[in-house]
Amino acid sequence: MKIKYLGTAAYEGVPAPYCECAVCKRSRETGGRAVRTRSQALIDGVLLIDFNADTYCHSLRYFIDWSQIGDCLITHSHSDHLYPADLEMLSEPYSHRHKTLHFYAAQSGFEKIKAEEDKHGAASNISVSLVEPGKPFAVADGAYTVLPLRANHDENSSPVFYAIRRGEKRMLYAHDTGVFFEEVYEQLKTFGRLDLVSLDCTGCLGHGWDWRNGHMSLKTNLEVLARLQEEGIVDAGTTVVANHFSHNGGQTYDEMVPVMAKRGIIVSYDGLEIEF
Repeated sequence: MKIKYLGTAAYEGVPAPYCECAVCKRSRETGGRAVRTRSQALIDGVLLIDFNADTYCHSLRYFIDWSQIGDCLITHSHSDHLYPADLEMLSEPYSHRHKTLHFYAAQSGFEKIKAEEDKHGAASNISVSLVEPGKPFAVADGAYTVLPLRANHDENSSPVFYAIRRGEKRMLYAHDTGVFFEEVYEQLKTFGRLDLVSLDCTGCLGHGWDWRNGHMSLKTNLEVLARLQEEGIVDAGTTVVANHFSHNGGQTYDEMVPVMAKRGIIVSYDGLEIEF
């Protein structure tokens, strides 16, 4: 399996467009990996995770082959992960001759996507299925098994994150969430050992804030990883990635890398590809 990080920031991006904080200033000066668009990922070039307002930007930047993408997992209905206004571009006359893009979302996201599907009818070129935490389903003609897990995030957004299996490979994409609920560890034990874990790290190194609920930081990432290891869900061979960063965390890419490297954690950046 391969994951490509199309965007790696929280809602406001890094640097935030109107912000003059120290992190945003340093990120503008440094450029490169310090600059982050909003979080979105692509699995094996065929399975999209989230559909935000930067989707078009990502499509151009990475030459995404939309003819290969038939399914999109939505983590929750906040606009930096689901931007329903752009779903209209899937319909006539804005696009022609492409296959239907099938979305999977929990209740709030499902309702927003369904409204767009109903608005445009048969011309929408979209469809949507309701997902429920703890209930696995198959995508990409059965090539992947996906397990939605209840996220520790704003309940009004119907938040979930996803464990994904293809063949003998398994990964976890755990964004926007705080520390995991107890039920999640039990469900992951049944799902099996993970080859890659991608964890929300909105709070960066975790200075000056708790970062336990809604989002995490390095401090709470380490807590979650310790529990995953204790339960036999991850081990020394598991690739661990920190992702979904905010300027509110207080550090830029270059400032996080040496600290996280000591813990065996990769700091994501826009365009990062990992095969596992």
